[in-house]
Amino acid sequence: MYPLRINLLNENKKSLLIHMAQFKFVQNILQVIFLSISFIAISLMFSEFLLQNYYSAIAQNTINDNNKYTSKSQQIQTINKLTQRLNLVQQQHHNITPLIVDITFSTPEEIVLTSLNINYNQKTVAFSGIADTRQSLLDFQETLKNNPLYIHVESPVSDLTKKENIAFNISVNLK
Repeated sequence: MYPLRINLLNENKKSLLIHMAQFKFVQNILQVIFLSISFIAISLMFSEFLLQNYYSAIAQNTINDNNKYTSKSQQIQTINKLTQRLNLVQQQHHNITPLIVDITFSTPEEIVLTSLNINYNQKTVAFSGIADTRQSLLDFQETLKNNPLYIHVESPVSDLTKKENIAFNISVNLK
């Protein structure tokens, strides 16, 4: 059986009690929401504190690493500049030894070279010297013409006017 409940309150008090119960219900809900928001806010503030500490630690490590590697970076830049300069020098360098060896072996004994001018920018070689005979000078010119290192051998005709002890100038273009 159900217990009997008799409500002897008048309608005004009944409605006031209903409103009060509703107000308490809303008040309790608002208290739960406020407590939830407060808990979330405290959690977020704690998280912010942890993230700020973590960020500060990372920033400090980055600064330490940058300071640590700044000198290394400067050394690397210095080495790179030196390497670039060295490459420039090497590009301008020409191996002259094979050319001089070739000239030495192609010069007959009857010819004495008094000057040798090698210009790699214009790719020319100029010989000056004295030949014992006209034939030895002609043989030397022919040897130079047949040499695969040279393209164009040029010698003034006036060099061939004498028969002996001929001073000559020969200009040769390099390949």
